[in-house]
Amino acid sequence: MVKDELKKYFEMLELPPDASLRDIHNSYLRLKKLYAGDSIVLAPLGEEFPEKKRKKVLDEIEEAHLKLLAAKKDEPSRTAFLFEDALSPEKASSQPEKAVDLPTTGPSLRKIREKAGVDLSEISKEFKVRIELLKSLEEERFEALPEAIYLKVHLKNYAVFLGLNPAKIIDEYLQRYQAWKKKK
Repeated sequence: MVKDELKKYFEMLELPPDASLRDIHNSYLRLKKLYAGDSIVLAPLGEEFPEKKRKKVLDEIEEAHLKLLAAKKDEPSRTAFLFEDALSPEKASSQPEKAVDLPTTGPSLRKIREKAGVDLSEISKEFKVRIELLKSLEEERFEALPEAIYLKVHLKNYAVFLGLNPAKIIDEYLQRYQAWKKKK
């Protein structure tokens, strides 16, 4: 059951209370684009929808997005699927932090993505990145990956799409990437 305080945020993003993280993210992007200053949809409204009002709506959309992401992240069920044998379903709700504390590797990211039922093509389309790069990321083929500054962006997008902690993913993954670079 959705808390009453979250209902308004789901309504703001035009979503049902059982929306997934992907649905939340997609709705957020769609509405942001819709209310952008150069939106063809809003152009005919002109003075009826002034800049100040549009800015207020964009701020509300941003707030709703952040609140819903935080609420979804705090759900015990979000971490239950992270690693196949890390926790039994009974323990997952009482000890979700253990799944999060496991090391982030390319193969573990792949398992998380597969458990979430997300295809690489979905991430590829969303962030306009080649599937081969995403495969290299999951297989930890460091030689095929871009420099660290670009890799950070790809890791962040990957993590956000799956509702994971981007800072943790980036930090742990880049540690292995940097170690590989030093050996080379």
